[in-house]
Amino acid sequence: MKKNLPQLVALRAFEAAARHASFKRAADELCVTPSSVSHQIKKLEDWLGVPLFRRFNRKVILTDAGRTYFFTLSKAFDEIAEVTALVSRHAAKAPDRKEKLKIFANAGFLECWLGPRLDIVQSVMPDVQLELVPGLDIDDYLRGGAEIAIHYGRGSWPEYDSILLHTAYEFPVCSPRLPLSGPPLKEPKDLAAFKLLHEGEVTPWRNWLAEANVTHPGLLDGPIFHSTQTIFNKVMSCEGVALGDDVVAADFLHSGALIKPIGKVRKSTHSLYFLQLKQDGGSKPAATFRTWLVNALKAHERSNAILQRDEPYFAHPVPAQ
Repeated sequence: MKKNLPQLVALRAFEAAARHASFKRAADELCVTPSSVSHQIKKLEDWLGVPLFRRFNRKVILTDAGRTYFFTLSKAFDEIAEVTALVSRHAAKAPDRKEKLKIFANAGFLECWLGPRLDIVQSVMPDVQLELVPGLDIDDYLRGGAEIAIHYGRGSWPEYDSILLHTAYEFPVCSPRLPLSGPPLKEPKDLAAFKLLHEGEVTPWRNWLAEANVTHPGLLDGPIFHSTQTIFNKVMSCEGVALGDDVVAADFLHSGALIKPIGKVRKSTHSLYFLQLKQDGGSKPAATFRTWLVNALKAHERSNAILQRDEPYFAHPVPAQ
């Protein structure tokens, strides 16, 4: 029986455009013009009867139908590439491949919590090659063809099966050397004398200050970074005070590289979730990793309950200010 499939050239154009989020970059990859890519995608949309992209002046964004189609299509293309290599005349010379698990993860969580624990993960799944992709936008998950995602949000993703992993508690963190050479830093009001460093945007600091019932004259003056590791490096160099939480800051606090100088915490409005598309049954490595991650974060929460309390935390004694 003849299979009812769109033309391969249209599928290739769509897959490349969805992966790059750009008709131009897809055209460069396929060695055709952007208008040719646009034409093939329009033919595919007409064939399917649904729009796959929302088109703007300088960018394109996948629709819900487009994300669903891309996720399955990209996996199919990956499988075609793998089986092609397997049966090709070069396959006999190639080493045996491990099964691969591609994980999209919030950049800060990956840098500061999951990354340092990869040896443990690998010991649980020794026959699996992990590919970890950092990002902040949930659309990066589908564009990159990851099987699972670890993402912060409010749990409002109807197209995904989600598991709540952890709700963080936020608090100011600084270098243990910072309060020794300047004004005191013991109460929320004391922050007014220090530069605030922001991650992504100023909203987290604004919300924390509001809950602490204080203001900061330089709230909008501090720099904005898009890497948790970078902002913690700046904090450890005494360049300011940042917001940390009981997950991403925990290792730095226990090592003494950072301190929690103020006894005020705020429960975050965004939680960490494990996500998989609903139509994706999931592989055995994904299930193994999910089980490990859920148990590891539960253990982490139990052993770090002290960081959720409204009290300062110092791993080592700090001289009186």
